[in-house]
Amino acid sequence: MMNELQSGNRQDNRHDPHSTGGAAEAVSDTDTTSTTTAAGASTDAAATTSEYANDTATTATADANDTAATATNPAASHIHFPLRQVATAIVSIGALASLWYARAVYNTHTGTSFWLFWVALALALGVWAAAIWFHWWRALPNAARIPIGIVLCVALCGFGVSQAAIVSHMRDEGDRNLDYIIVLGAQVHRGSPSLVLRYRLDRAAEYLRANPGTTCIVSGGQGPNEPYAEARGMADYLEHDAGIDASRIIEEPDSTTTVENLRNSRMIIDSASNTGSAGNAASEPSIGIVTNDFHVFRSLQIAHDQGYTDVQGIAAGSPRDMLLNNMVRESFAEAKYLIKH
Repeated sequence: MMNELQSGNRQDNRHDPHSTGGAAEAVSDTDTTSTTTAAGASTDAAATTSEYANDTATTATADANDTAATATNPAASHIHFPLRQVATAIVSIGALASLWYARAVYNTHTGTSFWLFWVALALALGVWAAAIWFHWWRALPNAARIPIGIVLCVALCGFGVSQAAIVSHMRDEGDRNLDYIIVLGAQVHRGSPSLVLRYRLDRAAEYLRANPGTTCIVSGGQGPNEPYAEARGMADYLEHDAGIDASRIIEEPDSTTTVENLRNSRMIIDSASNTGSAGNAASEPSIGIVTNDFHVFRSLQIAHDQGYTDVQGIAAGSPRDMLLNNMVRESFAEAKYLIKH
């Protein structure tokens, strides 16, 4: 019995929390749970740390890749996008302004078709704006970009040189008491000269009043859109509107270009002065060429090429709103003259 009781007590002691064995087992279970919890917490912390490190590394790698992509392709940067917008807007505004100016030039009815240049420029600027926006230039191979760039640079340099030459003679006044002045023709309307031609005639009249011994040659033929020869209209204006004595005015009514103006006028001067083409410098008459300010340089150039030795420019004014058109047109005329010459 005692053995059974003792044996039973032993079995019961295992489930009695107040017994020494139960406490030990409870402690053991607690330690095991704590150990397991601690191990799990450590594992979770390690996993979290690892995930954070991986996320940080991934973010750093992505940032590095974005930086490298931006450095490789500047267009990918958001900083350059507004610049592209601004450049496109500026060029587009230039295209619209060119179209507006073409209409203004057309409405002056100058008798030339140079207003079409401004239409062509507007189209070119429109293509340029599209090229900026869509990166067409960058898409071209170097084999195409280099020649195009060279041609554009040469054209711009040539245009700049010609404009500088034009400006250098825009204030020429000529010496006093020249033997002759030649007034180059421009379009005449029925009953009156054009605005551009009036500038030339008023300047010639001013010079003739200040220099009574100077003879005036008015040079210009009849164009297809003119009622009579330019020389006839010019002589009438000088005589009746400006008060210049008709005896001081000689008409040259056959010329249609500046080259012909100067060649035919020179023949009249040589005939009147008896100098001829073989005349020496001592007998060479002094000559002034009266034309609009933007036209003086090329006129003097042509005169020198034709053998004029004592020749000077006398610059008249010109309509300020058409000065840009006239100066650009003059650069093209200069290039044409050099190519032909």
